[in-house]
Amino acid sequence: MKINRLLNDQDSDQNSSNPQGQGSARLDKQVAELIQTIEQSEIDEHVSRQYQKDISDAFDRSAETWKKLAPFRALDQDNNLSREELLEGLEKLLAENQFDSRINSPKRSKIVQKGVMFVFAILLIIVGFAMIIMPAPPSFELFTVFYFNINDGVTIMDLVSLLIIFGGVLMFVLNFNRK
Repeated sequence: MKINRLLNDQDSDQNSSNPQGQGSARLDKQVAELIQTIEQSEIDEHVSRQYQKDISDAFDRSAETWKKLAPFRALDQDNNLSREELLEGLEKLLAENQFDSRINSPKRSKIVQKGVMFVFAILLIIVGFAMIIMPAPPSFELFTVFYFNINDGVTIMDLVSLLIIFGGVLMFVLNFNRK
């Protein structure tokens, strides 16, 4: 019953006065409101370019989503298939195409991941410098690799600290260099 109602809703959307249905009419209304708002606002060039990029990215994501769902729509349009053939076709499409219910959602997890990696990289750099600057007990400084004088030199702990700092800097650079 619910499936028939959904199919009838889709058919009525496609048979409405607008060829693309009510979704397109709603989009036209929203775009008209956006244009009116932009015309009434004072926006500098940098913000304008950022908005243009955001809108362009939204259209690209929409086209990509439509492309991913096109094989499923084609299977739905083929009316002379039996239920078994439809089921086999759907099973094949699901095996070939990897997507989930969050196909349209922006990737907020990447932003959170970059933030966590940024904090972790800064923490590693701070801990590395703290290990070099803070005095350690003589039992903790295992072996002196190079002596500056009789009382001071480069120890293995200093080298490990430099490796920790290098790891933090590398993580920091790779975090913001990755797309």
